[in-house]
Amino acid sequence: MILEAGSGAGRFSEILAQTGAEIFSFDLSSAVEANYENNKHYPNLNIFLGDIYNIPLKEASFDKVLCLGVLQHTPEPERAFKSLVRYVRPGGELIIDVYAKKFTALLHWKYLLRPLTKHMNRKILYKVIKAVVSALLPVSILSRRLMGKIGARLLPIVEYSHLGLPYALNKQWAILDTFDMYSPLYDFPQSIEEVKKWFEDADFLDIDVRYGSNGIIGRGRCPEQLL
Repeated sequence: MILEAGSGAGRFSEILAQTGAEIFSFDLSSAVEANYENNKHYPNLNIFLGDIYNIPLKEASFDKVLCLGVLQHTPEPERAFKSLVRYVRPGGELIIDVYAKKFTALLHWKYLLRPLTKHMNRKILYKVIKAVVSALLPVSILSRRLMGKIGARLLPIVEYSHLGLPYALNKQWAILDTFDMYSPLYDFPQSIEEVKKWFEDADFLDIDVRYGSNGIIGRGRCPEQLL
C-alpha cells in the first residue's frame, strides 16, 4: 500500500504503479485528470482529487507514503508533513523532498521572476514558458555542457540533458518543470536542520536526511509501537 501525495500529471505515479503495489495517488489541482489519462491502464492505481491537509483515507494504513516536489509549495510545509505522518502504518516509511534553504539556491531565476509569474493566468503562462523553453533549450544544453551546473543556471529554464534523456523527453520535462518553477503561489524552502526536526518530532526511526539533486531528501520509519 503506497500513498503518493501531490501526483501532478503522474510522472512518478506510473513508476509506482509498475511495482505492483496498490497505489493511492492524489493532487489538489486538475492535474489528476492528466494523471488519469496517462495512467488509467494500471488497475492498481487509484487517483483522486485531495487536500494534503485533509486526506480522505484511513490513517496508519500505508506501507510507504511519498511526497515529492510538493511540500515547499504548500502554505504550511511542516503542517503538511505532519498530516502525512498520520497515514504511515507502524513500521512503514515516509519519504519526502523539499527545496533547500541555501544562499546559492536563493540565487535563482525563479525568485526574481515569480513575484510576476505567480499572478499570471496559468494558460497564458504555460504558453509563454513553452515558447521560451523551445527557443532556449539548445542554448541551455550547450551551456551546461561547457560550464556544468553553473552553466545550467545561466538561463531561466530547467533542463535534464545531464540525465541522458532523449531530446524530446528532455524538452517535455523542461516545459513542465519550468512551469512548476514559476507558477506556484507558495515557495518555502527548508533547512536540513528543520527537516530533520520534523522527523524527530514525529518520533520516527532510521531517519536519513541529506542534500539531493532537488534540494533535501528525507526519509524515516514509523515505530512499530507508537507511544
